[in-house]
Amino acid sequence: MTIPANERALLPSIALQGAISTLGGFIGFFIMRAHDVDAMLRFTAGMMTAALVATLLAYSLGPRLQLTGKRLFSIGFIVPGLLILLSDRSPDMMAATFGAFIGLTWSARHWLEMSLFSDAQRDSYAAHSGALTVVFGIGATLAATLLLAGGADDGNRVYDLYGALSVIGGLLLCKRIPDTEPVSIDRPLAVMRQPQFIACLPLFFLESGLFGVGQALSSAGAVKALGSASQFGWVATAASLVGGVALYFTRKNRDVGNRAHWLGASCLVVGSAFLLLGASAWLPALYVAYSVLKAAGGPFLMASEQVLNQRTLDIAGKLSDRIVARECVLWMLRMTSLLLFWGLAGMLSSTQLLVAGSLMLAAATGMEYAIGQNWFWKADRAQTSAG
Repeated sequence: MTIPANERALLPSIALQGAISTLGGFIGFFIMRAHDVDAMLRFTAGMMTAALVATLLAYSLGPRLQLTGKRLFSIGFIVPGLLILLSDRSPDMMAATFGAFIGLTWSARHWLEMSLFSDAQRDSYAAHSGALTVVFGIGATLAATLLLAGGADDGNRVYDLYGALSVIGGLLLCKRIPDTEPVSIDRPLAVMRQPQFIACLPLFFLESGLFGVGQALSSAGAVKALGSASQFGWVATAASLVGGVALYFTRKNRDVGNRAHWLGASCLVVGSAFLLLGASAWLPALYVAYSVLKAAGGPFLMASEQVLNQRTLDIAGKLSDRIVARECVLWMLRMTSLLLFWGLAGMLSSTQLLVAGSLMLAAATGMEYAIGQNWFWKADRAQTSAG
């Protein structure tokens, strides 16, 4: 199958983003090992806020600085990479740095994906980008794990690796991306008032609103079950390999007609993984099973969510305003759920917190399937009527 030119140009940067994103798991492990759940939740809140601030600054200054999607993507790698290499790597500094990476690269990615691909191209692109994300994530995780195993679990080696990879990749891999208009911001509040946008809020909450809670729980479960960062790296690498194998054997099976089936299967696998995460409170070895199952279903769920997210942005208004409006609402939903979970952390033991949070994530995954399936069904019906 021939890959479109725009897709070929964008995929190397998507692969790099997938590789650098695996740093988040190591940061969470380092913080939980050295501190406690409160420190992890503070890091998560700071990271999510830094991501939003980076997005707003980029889109506000876009016209003045001529921040095209291509240039913004490159900056999203280079600036955080330099901060990783040169900063003191404290939890607060890493929250700001990793948050800036998330905000800048994802705001550039949304802009480019919505500008370069039609709805009919999104499923094949999601499959290809998901596969590359897993493959390069495996490579980065394995390299970091080998450094940890050979360096007495020294986290500074991991930070050096990811910082250098981010800077070098940002300088080299974004050059072939097609030019677009500079990102900008005009009237995002008008987008938020649209009934079509308001109708997306339940999906936004279920798909991304619990992001911070999931990050904190995964790190807490890892520290409870695994003795060192290198062991965490080996488990993450092995789990990611399972996801990579699954993606390879199903790489040609995804298309517009079976979107709902892929969403259902991936939600079932990921929801089951969250149940295993909760059960690991009593049997720590189940964390390994959770990691494998989550890695097996995660890329497929991410691909389905990618298509859903792009469809939620197919509404009236400037594309930049739609992206900014979505990111602002996601931040509010994520912070609300995180703060509520933080309050719960003060009332429950660590075991109770892990179980309660895992059950909440499993339930949210099931509800995401119900809402997402309804979205796909409505889209199919509208397409059939139009045909």
